[in-house]
Amino acid sequence: MKNYLSTASALYLLLCQKAYAGLPTAAPPSNNPDSNNWLEIIKGYLKDGTLIVGLGISVCGFLWLSWIALADINQARSGRKEWGEVGVTVIGGAAVFLFVSYMLAQAAGVIQ
Repeated sequence: MKNYLSTASALYLLLCQKAYAGLPTAAPPSNNPDSNNWLEIIKGYLKDGTLIVGLGISVCGFLWLSWIALADINQARSGRKEWGEVGVTVIGGAAVFLFVSYMLAQAAGVIQ
């Protein structure tokens, strides 16, 4: 069985070398460090990762706000809430999340 597996893996490597050659290279981090400076490369990827996580949190917040707004609209249509409460929720939530997005954009400029 070992002989069969080793022969099959050797044949696989011989036949599939061209498939491996077509893979794209990894994109460099946004701070564009030298290729020999590994510490700066790692710091650049960590910076990009934190920015993506922050933007993901912001997107989740906007989705959460839209879910709450739709639920309030549904309650207002059924008569359990006033339309003024829906407006306050939407406007207040939008203001908070616009402020959060602004703060995330400012933090993205600070992280280096």
